[in-house]
Amino acid sequence: MNEGKVEAMHADAFTVSSLFEVPGLQDAVLLGGSTGLSNVITRVNVMEVPDVVEWVRAGELLMTTGYPFKDQPEKLAVLVEQLAGKGIAALGLKPKRFFDEIPQEVVEAANRYGLPLIELPPSATFSDLVREIMERVLVSEAKDLMILQSRVQRLSQLLLHGDGLVSFLKHLYVMINNPLLLIDKDRKLIVPPGLEGWSKTVKDSEWSKLLGTERLDSNVIAVGNESFHAHSVTVPGDTMYNYRLVVIEQYNHYRTVDALTLNWATRLLGFEISNMQVRQNIETKYLEQFVQDWLSGRMVSSMDLQLRAEACGWPMEPTSAYMVGSVSFWEEQPNVKELQQIVKQLRWNSELVPEVQLMWTLLEGELVCLISHQGKRWSEEQYKQLAHKIRQSLASELGERKATLCLSRAVAQATDVANAYREARRVMEIRKVYRTQEEVLHYNQLGVYLLLYRMQGSEELEEFKQLYLYPLLAMERKQQGALLTTLSTYFACNCNAKETAEKLYVHYNTVNYRLERIRSELQLRLDDPETKLLLQLAIKTYHLQE
Repeated sequence: MNEGKVEAMHADAFTVSSLFEVPGLQDAVLLGGSTGLSNVITRVNVMEVPDVVEWVRAGELLMTTGYPFKDQPEKLAVLVEQLAGKGIAALGLKPKRFFDEIPQEVVEAANRYGLPLIELPPSATFSDLVREIMERVLVSEAKDLMILQSRVQRLSQLLLHGDGLVSFLKHLYVMINNPLLLIDKDRKLIVPPGLEGWSKTVKDSEWSKLLGTERLDSNVIAVGNESFHAHSVTVPGDTMYNYRLVVIEQYNHYRTVDALTLNWATRLLGFEISNMQVRQNIETKYLEQFVQDWLSGRMVSSMDLQLRAEACGWPMEPTSAYMVGSVSFWEEQPNVKELQQIVKQLRWNSELVPEVQLMWTLLEGELVCLISHQGKRWSEEQYKQLAHKIRQSLASELGERKATLCLSRAVAQATDVANAYREARRVMEIRKVYRTQEEVLHYNQLGVYLLLYRMQGSEELEEFKQLYLYPLLAMERKQQGALLTTLSTYFACNCNAKETAEKLYVHYNTVNYRLERIRSELQLRLDDPETKLLLQLAIKTYHLQE
């Protein structure tokens, strides 16, 4: 039997309106909540305790004599609101025995919440009603099982043919005829084609209501300016990211067969997501090894580089440009295990920077990223915007930790990526020297530090230190004062002694005294431009040396 014929048979589902055809209920009276007559009944429950709300389930017909409310029947209005929130199908009351009539506020509550409120005839026997109703429910469920079998077969075939998650969700959407999607713990959505715009009408705070529980759950969420019931269930499986399959009861009533379909769909999705993640982990492992070899310059030839790039799915076009970033932590660096977790999260969030292909990895104990973009050459402003986006993505994973993203210059040849990596490391090393706390530091920003860094160990630099740095250090030790700090701050303040005193939190005369000592003992003119330049270079050399 094809699915269309099976679905057509569901017109015989046992709903609240069908109750009045059951022997013993022909004389029952609908008091309120007529908008819920199409609710499907899946079970029958009998209650004679005040805390029944904790025990009922969605889709149940709840019957009671109202004994717990015999002294305060008006409290039934609160019960109606609570039961409607739990999603029960209808409430059947058998008055006369413990109170004469059902209060008007109870009827009004039933109308307000769309919960059918039925006055059972005095002759009705609960045990007989349970038997009669459940016989009809079971017949309806047998038909639902036929529909379910057809649906499960179809969904299984989709996954066996490798159509993927999006195709699976599209067919499930057609079957249930209500909006649905997959959502993970970080509120990332996978939606069927055609629902992309619809999903944006739901706020993040609404999706949060559907996360964090392990069982089938029902909530009310806002879609635009309206509210609808949302049914969700966790996708089973030992996965890093917990998914929930969500159905919004917006177009049609959410039936029993839909709930059964949802349960089966999550099982199938669990297998598919697990397989998908295994494949992704293997592919990522090969890609990561390729990127590490690329950055380290271990490629034998450009042909080897091209072949491995194609095998790993990394596009290498003639118009491509590449840049390397290395992360320099301001305080203590996280341990290897923590860094590995950060790398996984950064890879997961790589779509936050859609303009480029981005790969994060650990290399030589450092957090490193390789960036590639295609098309015409970018402007300096475009690179700044890109760096800002990558830094934002990094910050979201580092939490309270502070770090600088150290960037190389862009290179046009794939074979120059190893040089770019060395530049990024050089930026990181120099940042550690003078402890800048900029969020992004580019190779082109290093200025004179780059020159001094490259001269480390040379005879020329040592001679320069003998002339200008060592006399300053000797004075520093002799005076036991912060002469170097004072002089460095003085230059940073454009030789303004008053501003220098304010920054150092010392008296103005103290700054002038220290500067005068430097002038007199070193026989140097601090107002001479060339002398100032030489002293500033000496101070920067000291920072590098330290």
